[in-house]
Amino acid sequence: MKKKVLFVILDGASDLGEKTPFSEASKPNLDMLAKNGVAGLVENRYGKHPDSGISNFVLLGCSEQEYPGRGYLEAQGANLRITPDSVYVRANFATVKEVVEDELKTGTFEPQLVITDRRAGRDTTGLFDMSKAIREFFIDGVRMDFYKSLAHRGVLALNSINLSPNVSDSDPNEKGGRVRRVIATNNDSKAVKTAAALNKFSDEVYKILKDHPSNKYRQVPANYILLRGASQYQYIKSFKERFGLSAACVAASPVINGIARSLDMEVVKFSGGTGDLKTNLTEKVLKAIDALKSHDFVVLHILGTDVASHDKSFNLKRFFIEKIDRDVFSRIIEYIDFEKVMVAVTSDHITSVNDGEHKPGFVPFTIYTKGIEANEVSKHDEKSCKLGPVIKMEDFMEELMRFIA
Repeated sequence: MKKKVLFVILDGASDLGEKTPFSEASKPNLDMLAKNGVAGLVENRYGKHPDSGISNFVLLGCSEQEYPGRGYLEAQGANLRITPDSVYVRANFATVKEVVEDELKTGTFEPQLVITDRRAGRDTTGLFDMSKAIREFFIDGVRMDFYKSLAHRGVLALNSINLSPNVSDSDPNEKGGRVRRVIATNNDSKAVKTAAALNKFSDEVYKILKDHPSNKYRQVPANYILLRGASQYQYIKSFKERFGLSAACVAASPVINGIARSLDMEVVKFSGGTGDLKTNLTEKVLKAIDALKSHDFVVLHILGTDVASHDKSFNLKRFFIEKIDRDVFSRIIEYIDFEKVMVAVTSDHITSVNDGEHKPGFVPFTIYTKGIEANEVSKHDEKSCKLGPVIKMEDFMEELMRFIA
């Protein structure tokens, strides 16, 4: 009989440098699993700044070629009604300022919008009311609906005939960068129409948000919506079809729940899932352990480590890893029967506390169950796990399947 799997993904928990939050954290429970199991490194090479969407998608055994796009996954995560002809775009509240530059540099005296904070300070104050103010638009025959999801995140759904996801992002993906005009990435008239509608949406939203009364109560104004990852419905083979296992997911992150829904996993509801450092870790782990009763494979995704990284706080990230060890891994060790269950732990990508950006490279992993032959790794951190095997991210699920056979 195959063992069941609890797969814990610590989003962005891995880091760079000789000393990292993992290496400096006190985490006796996770280190016990690493010392008595198989530990090593997983290699992520999916871009200069690996996106959580593609990283987790591949980590769960899907190929890069199957990736449907971040916008579609965010829409799935927000539990929107998906229609084949619609285009879905990842959106988030941001902070911009108007800068008038020399005409010789820009060719115009018109002000440029420069991003001062891509996530509007990660402050949710007033965002619900702002979301209502930009909820629905009709532009050039395109219906555009904005849905706020978790924290500063949202989804923009475009509904019309003759739309295309083949458009660029308005988000330059860097603080201090200019907001980009969306352009068609091919000569298709559908893409041209979609890009034009998105630019007009952005202009209208800026007019509304920059003077919205809710910004009076915020330290950092939320005066713009950045757009990226336009995509459409795409058929994806289910997790059950791929691996013969029934699966569930416990996560607050919309993109993780979107990946789960696209793979026909059950998305488990729980209370207190904030997707940040205040999330209810105890509730999450108990829900995940309970889900093992009715499923063969359960994903437990924790986003707070990535949030601490984006805040560029080494100590906060270390503290949260220690909290995960106390609240999550202590209960895993106490409640799980390792004769019947295998636990796997890894991260989707590096997120550096130095600059708050996602990085390609190597993240530690641990696999533990009763009867597994331990290797030489003694702790779950970047340096210690160099003593173990190195597995490409696209091969990691295959490795897990080998251990549960």
